[in-house]
Amino acid sequence: LESAVFILVMGIVVVTVSAIGFYAALKSHYCMMTTFLIIMVLAILCELIAAVTTFALNGEKSHEMGMRKKLKESLDMYGSPTSPQQTKSWDLIQTELHCCGLNDVNDYSRSSFTNQTGYLPESCCGPLQLDKFGEPEKCRPDTPSRHKAGCVIALKSLLVRKVGVVGAMAVIVATVQITIIVGASVLVSKWKVPGQCYPCY
Repeated sequence: LESAVFILVMGIVVVTVSAIGFYAALKSHYCMMTTFLIIMVLAILCELIAAVTTFALNGEKSHEMGMRKKLKESLDMYGSPTSPQQTKSWDLIQTELHCCGLNDVNDYSRSSFTNQTGYLPESCCGPLQLDKFGEPEKCRPDTPSRHKAGCVIALKSLLVRKVGVVGAMAVIVATVQITIIVGASVLVSKWKVPGQCYPCY
C-alpha cells in the first residue's frame, strides 16, 4: 500500500511540474518558467543526494546487518496466520529468484510454518514429483528440486546483472533533465524580465 501511495504521489508531482513548464513555455511566462527551473534544479539535487546516501549506506556493515535482521524476523513469520503478507512476499521472492531462505535452508528452522508442518515452503522447491496418490510431494531439505542458493546471494547476483541497465537509465534521465534545464534557461534569457511577478499565475 505504501509503495502504491508513493508512486501515486510521485506521478502527481511529475504531472504538476510538467504542466507548469508546458504552460510557461506556451505563454512565455517568465515567473512560471523560473519556478519550473528552480523545481528541476532541486529535483536533480535531491536525486544526487539520494544516490550518494544509497551508496554510502550500502557500504556500511551496520546497515547491512540491520537489513538482514529485519529480513530474518520476516522469514520467521512465514506461515503465521497473523502475517499472510509476509508469506506471500517470501513465496514470490523464492519463486522468482529460485532461492530458499536468507542464506540457506536452515533459516527456516525457526519459522512457524516449518515447526508446525515439518516441511519447507513449496516455493523453496522447483517442480515436485507426484506420489502414488497423485499428490505433489512435500518440499524437504533433501528434495532434488530444492533451490540451493540463499535469497541474499540470489538477489545480489540479480542486482549485478541489472546494474548496467539501471546505470544506463539513470544517465538517460539525468541527460533529459539537464537538457530541459538548459532549454528552459535559454528561453528565460530571451524573455523580457517583468517589473514584478504579481499577479504571477
